[in-house]
Amino acid sequence: MKVLRNITRSLAFRIIMPVIALVILAGIGLYIFVLSSVSDFTDRHIKDALMGMSREIYNICARNLNELLKTGAASDEKAARIKRGLTIGMIEDFMQQNNLKGIIAEKDNEVLLAYGLSPGLLKIVGKNAEHNTVSSLEYDDKKHYAYRMQFEPWDWQIVFIKDAAEYSSLINNVRLAYMATGAILSITALLILFYLNRSIKYPINKIIASLKAGEQPEYEGIYEFEFLSKSISEMTAERQRLMKQIIEEQKLKGIRVLATGVAHNFNNMLVGVLGYASLISMKLKDAKRGKQTLQGEDIDELLKYTETIESSAQKASGLARDLAGLSRKRMLEKESVMPIDINKLITELQRLLSGTFPKNIEITAKMNDGLPAIKGDIMQLEQALLNIAINSKDAMPDGGKLTMKTFVTDIVNGNSKYHYLKAGKYVAIQISDTGTGMDEATLSHIFEPFFTTKPVDKGTGLGLATVYSIIKAHHGYVIAESIPDKGSTFTIYLPIEEKNPKL
Repeated sequence: MKVLRNITRSLAFRIIMPVIALVILAGIGLYIFVLSSVSDFTDRHIKDALMGMSREIYNICARNLNELLKTGAASDEKAARIKRGLTIGMIEDFMQQNNLKGIIAEKDNEVLLAYGLSPGLLKIVGKNAEHNTVSSLEYDDKKHYAYRMQFEPWDWQIVFIKDAAEYSSLINNVRLAYMATGAILSITALLILFYLNRSIKYPINKIIASLKAGEQPEYEGIYEFEFLSKSISEMTAERQRLMKQIIEEQKLKGIRVLATGVAHNFNNMLVGVLGYASLISMKLKDAKRGKQTLQGEDIDELLKYTETIESSAQKASGLARDLAGLSRKRMLEKESVMPIDINKLITELQRLLSGTFPKNIEITAKMNDGLPAIKGDIMQLEQALLNIAINSKDAMPDGGKLTMKTFVTDIVNGNSKYHYLKAGKYVAIQISDTGTGMDEATLSHIFEPFFTTKPVDKGTGLGLATVYSIIKAHHGYVIAESIPDKGSTFTIYLPIEEKNPKL
């Protein structure tokens, strides 16, 4: 249905169909005109020819009757019979000369002449031939024209018949006229389509081809399309300028967000370091001045302070390491790239999570057998999957279900709602939870560095940003889908046959 809708909305269809409809309507009108005109001409020609023959036959009869009247032999039965016999012979000669078949009968149906008629044709003529009218008859799969006339002085009924084949040349000319009409209409339609193609479709296709190639259209010719091409070029240039400006603004925004996040996180860590360092310093100064003697409990307290300082320093070190990974484009080290069995990786991850996650979270894995191996860094992929799983755990504080799936999918251009997915075969990893979910506003920012909905002491906002960076380094895609109060689903697409020389 979609294909049909696309066809009906195409420019070619919008051009061709009106032309075809116009040609069909013109053809019907012209055909009716030619049919009626030429058919009337044919009928008139045949009728005139038969009427002329009927006059000739009538004149033969009239001349012979006048000769009887002039000689005064009209009352002489013997002379009249001889004269009628001569007249019948003359009519028979006329029929023979003009390829006619015929019959002459008296009023009492006595047949005086039956020239060239078969019994069957004679029977049809007797039933269907009308007086003083050209009649069309069908006999033995052949068409005939018949004319019936009456010579009243001798009370004769005269019928003569002409084969339609005699007019075949005329009928062929009529057919040629029909064919010529059709040819003229077809040529006219083709010329119209050619003209419309050159004047409308060609300029538009040229403009669209330039746009698809990412180039500015440069059409010269028809004024309206030239104006359109120039306007699109100007708009494209303006769009490119605005896009560059937006990209620069996004970069500045990213820098501001990064700087704010770094300052905020390091400040939180330094507050703890400086506070506990100050407490240690105070206790040691008091001990040095003799104001206080360090006992076992004091030493334990100082050890706790140093452990807290060490923990904060480790967090700062981890944050610095994550920032280093995000500050440059993540690349895969050649020596760390190897074929990876995704199902095996998911199995080990399930075992790890089952031993560390709360018992009120059910962890299941549904794996598609026979997955092809993909090339990548197994440690990085494990980190990415673990980050997503931890994110899902935090979204299910009261327990829930975490499901991991693997399957092979074939992305074809146009068959995915995510248009940026490149066509090809992928191993897909899907991690779903039944947690609190996210709204659209939150979902649109989850892969941004330092974006988090967790409390300050629960996360740095770099977990999903790291996931995104790792998957992009593997030339893959990660897509998040979520509905508030119904959970979230993260789907990772890893290419099966990645021929990138950097791997």
